[in-house]
Amino acid sequence: MKQIIFGLLFLFTATVAFGQNQWQQKKIDYFVEAAAKEFKLDRKQEKQLSKSRTDYFLGYMEIVKKAKKGDISGEEKKNQLNNHNQNFNKSLKEITGEDNIQPFLVKMREELKSL
Repeated sequence: MKQIIFGLLFLFTATVAFGQNQWQQKKIDYFVEAAAKEFKLDRKQEKQLSKSRTDYFLGYMEIVKKAKKGDISGEEKKNQLNNHNQNFNKSLKEITGEDNIQPFLVKMREELKSL
C-alpha cells in the first residue's frame, strides 16, 4: 500500500513540478495502459513504465526547448532526439521483456494522435 501511495505521490509531484498539463498526462497514462494490456504487465512494471514514459516526455520537451532557444542546432536536436528515443525503446524492452516493440510503437503513434 505504501508503494502505491508513494508511486501516486511521485506521479503527482512530477506532474505539478514540471508543469505537465492534463492532455500530456492523459497521453502518458493511455500509453502505459495500452502497454500493460499488450504486454501483460504487472503493477510494478506499470509503475516503472509510467516513470520511464514521464521521464521520456520531459526529456523530449527539454531537447525541443533547447532547439527553440537556439542552444543546439537542428542536427544536434535530431541526434539528441534519436538517442533519447533509443534510450526509451531500450527501457521499454527491458520492462516488457519483448524484443519486437516496433509494431506497438507504430500503433501507439497513430492512436495518440487522435487523443
